Amino acid sequence: MTSCIPIRILEPSDAERFRDLRLEALTVAPEAFGASYEEDAALPLETIRARLSASPNVVFGAFADHGLIGMAGFAVYDRVKARHKGVLWGVYVKAEWRGHQVGKRLVQSVIDHASHHVIMLEATVRLANDEARRTYHGLGFKPYGVQHKALRVGDMFYDEELLCLDLPRPGDA
Repeated sequence: MTSCIPIRILEPSDAERFRDLRLEALTVAPEAFGASYEEDAALPLETIRARLSASPNVVFGAFADHGLIGMAGFAVYDRVKARHKGVLWGVYVKAEWRGHQVGKRLVQSVIDHASHHVIMLEATVRLANDEARRTYHGLGFKPYGVQHKALRVGDMFYDEELLCLDLPRPGDA
């Protein structure tokens, strides 16, 4: 069943669906994202469309029930000395689709894409999110530290586990 859920790179024409799911994610789990609802809600749709056009930076989307049910983003670092690294960001799956491997497939899609562009993929995950941590670890991400009080939502602080995944260089066997 889960393998029937299509996953693809979002296009500028998906901007409204992406914005809606992103705002849902920021509302439902504000402690899981560095951005806030207020920041992202203020972004013009044209800015979102432009971001969805910025290859190799991409957002993968999972589709079911005629809508976007999950997402995971990838971006290459801008600075010259860090362009060998990318970051996995914004992973979210609607509650009713969790437990169906959608998140795992989205993250694997990012890993596959990233392997064509960078040699290291970084990610962070809330330390208390055991399910997401198991998924990342199971896909090969290795923890290299914990950032205490990484995020603050209201009066609450959240620690994040810092993760990295070494990717083969193109042409490596």
